[in-house]
Amino acid sequence: MFKIFKIFTVSSVERNLFIEASFKSLLFRIKLLFTPFKEVISEKINSQITNYTEVNKYELIVLIKKSVKRAAKYSIWRNKCLEQALTARVMLTKRNIKSKLYFGVNKNNNKLKAHAWLKVEDFFVTGEKGYKNFTVVACYD
Repeated sequence: MFKIFKIFTVSSVERNLFIEASFKSLLFRIKLLFTPFKEVISEKINSQITNYTEVNKYELIVLIKKSVKRAAKYSIWRNKCLEQALTARVMLTKRNIKSKLYFGVNKNNNKLKAHAWLKVEDFFVTGEKGYKNFTVVACYD
């Protein structure tokens, strides 16, 4: 119950990123429920040049990664790999940081499993756990 109050112990940059990640992940969850996937993935993202003098690019990527994981941990809606990858991608694109979104599948015991992960260059932002078990079927720059 009181874990949510931990948000007041982090820096203002982390707090703002957490709030942004929470709202974006909820928005993507709703869009994924009611909008065709093709429209969700092809949505145009308006990038904004944001001045983050407090942190450099790589620190910002790490903070976004933490924020997306925190938002997933505390959300009451489904916030799995797909929502996390889309949320992080929008947050990075908004800050003019290029990322690569991967979709993979795995067939095990006649059950098809899917996974999504996001990378900036060689750094995993989301979905690094178990990605090697999946065959990449789509990739978006």
